[in-house]
Amino acid sequence: MKISAHSAIDHKSASRKRFAAMLWMAFPSPSERDLSIKAAMVLDVSPRQVVNWLRCEHDAAVSYVFAVMAIAGAEIVFRGGDK
Repeated sequence: MKISAHSAIDHKSASRKRFAAMLWMAFPSPSERDLSIKAAMVLDVSPRQVVNWLRCEHDAAVSYVFAVMAIAGAEIVFRGGDK
């Protein structure tokens, strides 16, 4: 089965958007800047790297994806639901 270049680009874009949404869930913040500072400290990356992820400009390594998934899951549990 051949995968077209267009569907590969769509997949990459969708993956980046899902990761950006997970960052917002894991690190609730009033602004992109506040989120980037919080997430950078926890993930041991620069705030600029977090901004790149939030703006869907770069892919995150799988280690960061798993870390953010764990934090986002815990955040949902502690908040008492997906609100």
